[in-house]
Amino acid sequence: MSLLCTLKHLNLSFAGKTLFQDATLSIAFKDRIGLLGLNGKGKSSLFKVLTETVKPDISTPPFQFDKAKGEGDLEKAFSVFLVPQEIQFQENTNPSIKEFIFDFYPDIKKIHDELEKVNAKITGGDNNPSLINSQKDLLEKYEHLGGWQLIQNYESYLRYFGLNDHDKFVRDLSGGEQKKILLSLGLSTPYNLVLWDEPTNHLDLETIKVFEEEMMNSQKTFLVISHDRYLLSKLCSKIFHINRGKVESFKGSYEDYLAYLVESEQVRKAQLQRLSNSLRRETDWMRQGIKARGTRSKKRVENFHDLRKSISDLKDRTKKEVQLSINSSNRKTKILMDAETIAYGYKNKELFSNVTLNVCKGDKIGLIGRNGVGKSTLLHLLRGEFEPLAGKIKRADNLRIQYFSQNRDELNPEKTPWEILGDGIDTVFLPGDKKMHVNAYFESFLFNKEEIHRPLKTFSGGERNRLQMAINLMKDADVWIFDEPTNDLDLETLNILETKLSEFGGSLIIISHDRSFLSNVTNKIWLLDKKTIEVFEAGYEQVEPYLEAVAMDHIIDESAQNEEINSASVEVQVENVQTEPTQQTKEKLSNKEKERLKIIPMEIDILERELANVEKNIANFDFSIMDEKRGQDFAALGDRQQLIETKVLELYEELDDLTLRS
Repeated sequence: MSLLCTLKHLNLSFAGKTLFQDATLSIAFKDRIGLLGLNGKGKSSLFKVLTETVKPDISTPPFQFDKAKGEGDLEKAFSVFLVPQEIQFQENTNPSIKEFIFDFYPDIKKIHDELEKVNAKITGGDNNPSLINSQKDLLEKYEHLGGWQLIQNYESYLRYFGLNDHDKFVRDLSGGEQKKILLSLGLSTPYNLVLWDEPTNHLDLETIKVFEEEMMNSQKTFLVISHDRYLLSKLCSKIFHINRGKVESFKGSYEDYLAYLVESEQVRKAQLQRLSNSLRRETDWMRQGIKARGTRSKKRVENFHDLRKSISDLKDRTKKEVQLSINSSNRKTKILMDAETIAYGYKNKELFSNVTLNVCKGDKIGLIGRNGVGKSTLLHLLRGEFEPLAGKIKRADNLRIQYFSQNRDELNPEKTPWEILGDGIDTVFLPGDKKMHVNAYFESFLFNKEEIHRPLKTFSGGERNRLQMAINLMKDADVWIFDEPTNDLDLETLNILETKLSEFGGSLIIISHDRSFLSNVTNKIWLLDKKTIEVFEAGYEQVEPYLEAVAMDHIIDESAQNEEINSASVEVQVENVQTEPTQQTKEKLSNKEKERLKIIPMEIDILERELANVEKNIANFDFSIMDEKRGQDFAALGDRQQLIETKVLELYEELDDLTLRS
């Protein structure tokens, strides 16, 4: 596989902190790379180096950035597109969703703006020949830059993610809706290398799965920074790990990489054991090493209601299977919170009603549901910040609740971790009457003790998030409530958080879209869906089959709504045609067309059989042993699927035309 780019002798320091030291890496066309590393160790900086917004340090030998030139073929030349974590608005601007794409393509924006001015003048009655010529030139330039195709792809993805009103202002959208715009930008870009910075933050599970399917079908080269281990395992066939100033490269899946790390650790431990026999005085030093898825055929539309019933049956059956696999705990532990038939909503929007649930000692609850269904609102109700519109909530006497929101607390940038964690003394007091030296507690969150006297303003955003987590976990409570605690955390820090929450002796309620995190931490699931809550006395892993069925049910509901809209549109068009007089005479079919009318249904049947077989192969594809050859096999299946679907659609359109004329 040919190389897209190579970086050599990469050296980069920031605020006296070395991020890269003579690092080297290579990226080949169609690489699917997961970028790992602790927060503050250079992941975002590497993205900036690749986009050339940050220049590496001057070094000997000098930094080299070799890029594929494509020999005149732009599709084979190096080009890069960065999809940021969050939307960064330009000052004094409030673009619409439709306009927002131009912020990322200045050349196209310039021509677009000029074309808008020319079009306005022509529309206003100015028919100056030079103006017409200018319009023609601009249209040709716009076409040459691929502007039309780019906008078409972008708006298509927006609709795919449920954003249909493109005149809305981006600033007025929710965080999840803004994230869907970023996904649409990244999936529609014509550039070869796409850099994804935490693409699934603030997204619900259904949107994440749609994104995963699109990425699996993509032929783009990409690097992705993500704390979502499911996503990394499914998408990536190569790993870059920033470690000690170098970029370690591993060819294989994320799961393969974890297995490699475990094996490496076992080898390291064996080596340490052997060394300890002869070098006992150096054993302590040695032990400080690192531990380390369109187009649907009309036949499927006609069978829509059968499909919906099948999905509904699947959902009900799966739920029963899940419930049968869960033993009722019959716990008699103390009830900390008890909500009885509560309801809540805003103005004309009802969020949920007739909800009954409780929190008992030792419950570790995952609260899940689509964006906007009221998960955070439910947490506010349980804490007593809001009062239910109906029903009541009882809390145990003197119940201590600690709430950690998505928004990180503001930390004084002038203070040091020593001052913040220890409040000026060398001891940290922890839940359960435990205490710990401030240096040791600081180091337990993967900091170097030498950094404890550095002002916070010199820490990266990721490092400040880790420090905020350390502060949160110092607080004692009967119930800890976390709203998206894994956002912006690197994988190493996630492991710490999982460990701390697993060790916590009280109760937890967690809103999260991180499936691995939920699987590892929870022992109970609350599913907020269709204005009610379903309670499962089990963790995420056991409930996941039912959640998959629920997600399919939502897709069917949305499809039904689209079909009703499309059907209504078709009926209106038919009525209009029938009331309009026409002088045209229906053209008769030729003998050749009559024969064609007989053959098309057979061709459709053959192709749909093949399509079903391809889809079966895709569904049963084993991602656990991915390598380059299997990656190419999967890509070929996706290409064949798209080709067949396009051909089937063309045949149905041809069949419709001939049938109407027969």
